[in-house]
Amino acid sequence: MPRTQQSPAQFVASGDWPDVELAEDAPPEAVVGLAFVLRLRGELAERSWSARELGRQAGVAHTTINRLLAGEVLPDVATIVRLEVALRIDLYPAGLWAELADKGE
Repeated sequence: MPRTQQSPAQFVASGDWPDVELAEDAPPEAVVGLAFVLRLRGELAERSWSARELGRQAGVAHTTINRLLAGEVLPDVATIVRLEVALRIDLYPAGLWAELADKGE
C-alpha cells in the first residue's frame, strides 16, 4: 500500500491511538487524521454520544465513525460535512497547514 494511503494509526511513534505521538516522518494526512479524531472523540465525550447516535444524527454508518476513531481510515469530504452539520461544529482542523508548513512539509 502506498505510504500516503496508509491509515493514520500506522504512523504512531509512541502511545495508544489516539493518545499518541506520530512518527517524525508521518505524512500530513496522518497529522490531519489525528487532529480530526481527537476533536471528534472530545465532542462525543462532551455530549455523551456513541458512534451509533452520531451516525444516526449524521446519516453516516456507525461502523465508519468507529473506523475513523480507531485511526483505520481518513474521512472523506462528505463524511466530514455530515458529521460537522450533525454536531454543529468544525471538526476539520483549519489552520493546520501552517504547522505542517513549519515542519517543512
